[in-house]
Amino acid sequence: MTWMLQDEAVDPYLKVCSLASYDSDMFREFKSHPAYRHVLEHVSFEEGKQYLDEIKIDYTDKLSEVKQNDVMGRPVTYDYGAPFSYISPTTIRYLKNTSDIVNKFGTSFESVVEIGGGYGGLCKVMSSFIKFDQYLLLDLEECNLLSRRYLSIFNLPTMSHRAEEIDEIDENFDLLISNYAFSECHKHVQLDYIERFIKKSNKFYIMHNNFHPEQGTITHDKFAEIMSDTHDVEWYDEHEIHDAPKIMYGSIK
Repeated sequence: MTWMLQDEAVDPYLKVCSLASYDSDMFREFKSHPAYRHVLEHVSFEEGKQYLDEIKIDYTDKLSEVKQNDVMGRPVTYDYGAPFSYISPTTIRYLKNTSDIVNKFGTSFESVVEIGGGYGGLCKVMSSFIKFDQYLLLDLEECNLLSRRYLSIFNLPTMSHRAEEIDEIDENFDLLISNYAFSECHKHVQLDYIERFIKKSNKFYIMHNNFHPEQGTITHDKFAEIMSDTHDVEWYDEHEIHDAPKIMYGSIK
């Protein structure tokens, strides 16, 4: 298993992903399923408000597109007032991630790769603000089955694969993204991602939460040290809280 998460959480989550990929009833409500929300879709109302305060892009004209991410899967939504009304706090987080990327790296990339693409929510929200010609989602097969179904609705130029299915990378990716997933993998998987994908990306945006460092996973500062040979790396505390996850940026030297 590539994931540090315990099997009693992973197995039910993957079953929901697999079922939602072909069963229309499950697809209509997978985001609200308890087993799914234990792993994803669990951003609180309060943290959603924090993310709103941190968004630094103009989303007013794109809000209807952003909220399309809440149409499928029946996520838990809250009323955040005008102009949002009811919206999922997870979708707000994806908007905050997009804001980070746009303000640091711009709005146009030929190729994007995301480690731990999930159902494709970040990809969907990003597509309203960032132009990309190709978007590769790397995840477990059950997640890939779901993201293929989900993103096909929006006709986006995406592919969903397991990392081991990718043999050769001829040209660097323009941008690599990981929203916590990289930091939640076993160390040998993290090292493989570093060598085969992160070092072969011109820029990266990684949310890193120092998941189980006592079991040998690569901490954010160790990751920055490893990457310093090839990339200029900087990081910041999420919500400006010292013990919070780190927002990490890298640009190839």
